[in-house]
Amino acid sequence: MRYLKGYSLLLVASLMACSKSSTTTDKIGNWIKRSEFEGVGRSAAASFVIDNKAYVGTGYDGENRLQDFWVYDVDLNQWTQKAALPGAGRSGAVGMAMAGKGYVGTGYDGLNKLNDFYQYDPASNTWARKADFGGTARYGAVSFALNDKGYIATGYDGNWLKDNWRYDPASNAWTQVQSLTSGKRQDGNAFVIGNKAYVCMGTANGTYVSDFYAFDGTTETWTALRSIDNVSDQSYDDSYNFKGSGAASFAMRGLGYIATGTKTGLSTAVWEYNPGTDLWVQKTDFEGAARNGAVGFAVKDRGFVVLGTSSSQPFDNMFEFDPTAAYNQYD
Repeated sequence: MRYLKGYSLLLVASLMACSKSSTTTDKIGNWIKRSEFEGVGRSAAASFVIDNKAYVGTGYDGENRLQDFWVYDVDLNQWTQKAALPGAGRSGAVGMAMAGKGYVGTGYDGLNKLNDFYQYDPASNTWARKADFGGTARYGAVSFALNDKGYIATGYDGNWLKDNWRYDPASNAWTQVQSLTSGKRQDGNAFVIGNKAYVCMGTANGTYVSDFYAFDGTTETWTALRSIDNVSDQSYDDSYNFKGSGAASFAMRGLGYIATGTKTGLSTAVWEYNPGTDLWVQKTDFEGAARNGAVGFAVKDRGFVVLGTSSSQPFDNMFEFDPTAAYNQYD
């Protein structure tokens, strides 16, 4: 929802007639349309970022589970196709980057839950199969990388999960590390700020999960943070209404972001997390159509949301978010 300030409609109409000025809202932040994803629209794709370029691929276009991969150059605002993932086409896989290489694994091929795991080398544009994921085959997990180690946690293997596994690219080996204290889930979100990964959102047992955790990359332990629901008798969470699943997430400028996804219905809501205060604030709504299964990534401290689906309609459009700018509906 975007709200005009309480000036007269006549004055607002006059200002708009004078120039393509910003439309003011009671929230901060501006969404800017960027180059459409050059492959087909899809949801539940995997992504990773290497050397200030975002790699996005796999996913589900409504008929097929996909293997193709594309790279986005933020300076050129251009997508370029890269080598396809050699494994089965899939949705609900995870992606991460460590030590200059990209990794994609797990997911669902339409019949089977998957546990295979692949490494992408951007220098040679080639994929290599690595040790299968150490946990059970699954989809809808979260992933993150800390200290050049990769982690895959939570997801769905026929049951909702909260286990957590570390991948060491030097030894090509998986080790189970501390599970989430509670909060089994699928289709959750993770973002990394500093040496900590933050995990929230998701669904389990027919309900949205509202707990929120930080994982420390040094101690490999989880810390419970404030719930993302209005569950306290304090005022800070009175407006918290964004628990859900299938959202996009990214982190930039030391803050985390959750955008779109499914709550009571498809959503355009955007929330910003400050790890210094452990508080969330609502930002300007996502400017594209409400959607589920979009991909979020950050490059050069710039945040982007691309792809997703609304019912049976897959999307290929992409928007960049400037969290400190005033809203402008014309860019």
